[in-house]
Amino acid sequence: MTEDETISERKDELPFGRAYDYFKHLTGISLVSIGGVFAFMDGTGATFDPRRVIIVLAAIGVAGVISLLMAGALVTIEVKTIVYAKLARQVRYGLISATFFLAIGLGSFIQTFASAILK
Repeated sequence: MTEDETISERKDELPFGRAYDYFKHLTGISLVSIGGVFAFMDGTGATFDPRRVIIVLAAIGVAGVISLLMAGALVTIEVKTIVYAKLARQVRYGLISATFFLAIGLGSFIQTFASAILK
């Protein structure tokens, strides 16, 4: 492993800073979305199919877990040297999968909410 293959150890340069911010905000969005789903399920308004709600909560939860784990992985840059190509690949996969699961969860919720309201 050469010096070019590891992440720079300079303290004034934080690689993957935008990715860390993205994962941090996506974790917050996931938590707020899960709270919103539970708020709509309070039972006073429309009734939702429990299977659909479980799918929605699972998809949003997976997005939140992935983004939290990826933010944690990016924080470890400060503590140990990591091969740049390996971390870059993990960040790309994390970005795609977290965004995918959040989109699936929110899209499913919109469909479930619309079908419950229009009954």
